[in-house]
Amino acid sequence: MEQLLSPKMLAAYLGLAEQTIYNRHSTGGDLPQAIKLGHLLRFSLADVEAWLETKRQANTALLPAQVQPSTPRRRGRPTKAEQIAARRTC
Repeated sequence: MEQLLSPKMLAAYLGLAEQTIYNRHSTGGDLPQAIKLGHLLRFSLADVEAWLETKRQANTALLPAQVQPSTPRRRGRPTKAEQIAARRTC
């Protein structure tokens, strides 16, 4: 028999608040497939682990594409010299 997790157990497993689980479920947010047992909401542990694995694969696929700029950008408005240089390159 497969193990079913309550929203409270799923929240603890994922490190989220219980209310976040309910909110994501009601708005169609990003959660594994839920099972309704009467008025109770349950999640299959196998579905949760499969869902987490797809999330891990999606995140690792994005990592090589994320390249940090060699010099960090300054905050705020560009200086006059930077504005002129930007106009010349366009």
